[in-house]
Amino acid sequence: MKILQIATQVPYPPNDGGRIGIYNITKYLAKRGHTIDFVCYLKESDYNISYKAMSEFSTPYLLSVNAKDSICGAIKNLFSPVPYNISKFKTKALELFLRDYFTKNTPDVVHVDHLHLAWVIDVIRELSEVPVVLRQHNVEGLIMQRFYEKQTNPVLKFFAYLQHRKFISYEPFMCRKFDVCATITEADERLLLGQDRDIRTVAITAGVNSDLLSIEPAKQFIPHSLFHIGSLRWLPNIDALEYFFTRIFPLVLKKQPDTRLYIYGEGANHIRIPNDICHAVEIIGYVEDIWQAIGDKQVGIAPLRIGGGMRLKVIELMAAGKLLVSTSIAKEGIAVADGVNGLVADTPEEFAKRIDNCFTGKVDVKSIIEKGRELIRKEYTWETIAEKFENAYLEAIARKK
Repeated sequence: MKILQIATQVPYPPNDGGRIGIYNITKYLAKRGHTIDFVCYLKESDYNISYKAMSEFSTPYLLSVNAKDSICGAIKNLFSPVPYNISKFKTKALELFLRDYFTKNTPDVVHVDHLHLAWVIDVIRELSEVPVVLRQHNVEGLIMQRFYEKQTNPVLKFFAYLQHRKFISYEPFMCRKFDVCATITEADERLLLGQDRDIRTVAITAGVNSDLLSIEPAKQFIPHSLFHIGSLRWLPNIDALEYFFTRIFPLVLKKQPDTRLYIYGEGANHIRIPNDICHAVEIIGYVEDIWQAIGDKQVGIAPLRIGGGMRLKVIELMAAGKLLVSTSIAKEGIAVADGVNGLVADTPEEFAKRIDNCFTGKVDVKSIIEKGRELIRKEYTWETIAEKFENAYLEAIARKK
């Protein structure tokens, strides 16, 4: 098949959930023999590096667009029915590209990554009857709902509430326009269908690079070491760490005063650490090889309270043989069973207790890791995910015919 893939950003380097999801869809569909034209917003990425990286699997078209937040834009958006996070991505540059592209090309299917670019369906429908598939990496309305529910600043809470109300109308309305809406979890699929039964959905999870399954666990760990990975330019990760700092980590330190938390990811230097725990936190930031960096760390944490869709870092850590304590929100869409193939806790006290149990040998670490890897091997590799997308495309093409 000839596939036109449209994305919000350059997915290289694939070092956060959004980039990983986009990059590997492209890579593994190309490995299955499909031809991919890939268009995205360049944002702040380096053009030459990005072009070279994406050329391995596709013909890249990188548009010089940077959809930044602005206070002025947020204020103007108060009078728009379109959510602010979505409106930033509607650009003349992409519209003109599509109008030119369809005069010269006839793809078999169009793959759109993220609701933020769902507006392109109206442009494409003017130009072609090609099947168009929307990859819903999250249900955006759910993320905004959870954000405003947790927000304490009254101004931000009111703004987030207004945005959530917009998503309730906008998201199902746009999803209904697509030939297929590929949600990342069955829970997201049920949520969308609950908003509009006419949306044509299929649930296709995200995956992991199968090479992670062959990583050998370290023979020795830094005693009482914790780690957190993930972009700290993404609000749910920031909220998660702030929650951990204030509500959970003091309980951990009370039991194990020599515990140390290592923080990895872009934007980590901007995170605020309370004075009473700063001695026990080490900011590392972005590293080239995260698996080497966390190899000698004992327990990972994913204390997310906000989010939707599926957290790729959870299945990646499971594949790499790392022990992880997460909230129920962090493991949504993943068949994690507490105490069997993972550890789940939803109160500060439970979370701290799970960590202490890991430190004191009250958890069968070897069994949990082995069963976690077995789950990933069966259900969550990118080879499997690419085949599922291929089938979804073929079904959409067949319906058009």
